[in-house]
Amino acid sequence: MFRKLVGGAFVAALGFASMAVSANAQASADDAWTKICNTDPKSKKEHCLITQELRAATGQVLVQAAVREITGEDRKLLHIAVPPGMLLQQGLLIQVDGNKPAKAPYTICFPNACIAEMVISNDFITGLKRGGKLIVTTLNQQGKARPFEMTLKGFTKVYDGAAIKPEELQAKQERLQAELQARAEAARQKLIEQQRKASQGQ
Repeated sequence: MFRKLVGGAFVAALGFASMAVSANAQASADDAWTKICNTDPKSKKEHCLITQELRAATGQVLVQAAVREITGEDRKLLHIAVPPGMLLQQGLLIQVDGNKPAKAPYTICFPNACIAEMVISNDFITGLKRGGKLIVTTLNQQGKARPFEMTLKGFTKVYDGAAIKPEELQAKQERLQAELQARAEAARQKLIEQQRKASQGQ
């Protein structure tokens, strides 16, 4: 799985599959970011992703961000994945709090997501550590801006800390999936109750 991640198609392995870190369903803001690392068998270098996935209450993935690093290399990348159906030519905008937004061009689209990529500096990482929110703005098919806010709370701790263990990752996935299912069931019951009241009022 990790070879897919560091190969650039991380969204096929993580996002829109099992990394259900949700703004509406996460246990806490501190739990939003996850660090996953593995050592490339050929280069012997450690590859790491610090990632967060934002989902709607329905479970739909809205956006996924991932900082990608390779031990011993200064070059860092920020990957942003959004659902298909956005205008691609304009790319998307990346902004930390009220700072000046930076433009990230789309590099590839899969059936379930389009990915934009931007080379980032250590200063950008510092901005993420000091910031309160990461704002990703896309343009929909009507050309209207759609901003998505991702919390930066807990980013520093996760970025500077050790990678999550496989068993911890599995437990996190299961916990967040259960929360999504609980919210979906609550929404379903609310809809049933609304329909029942509407029928009684007729």
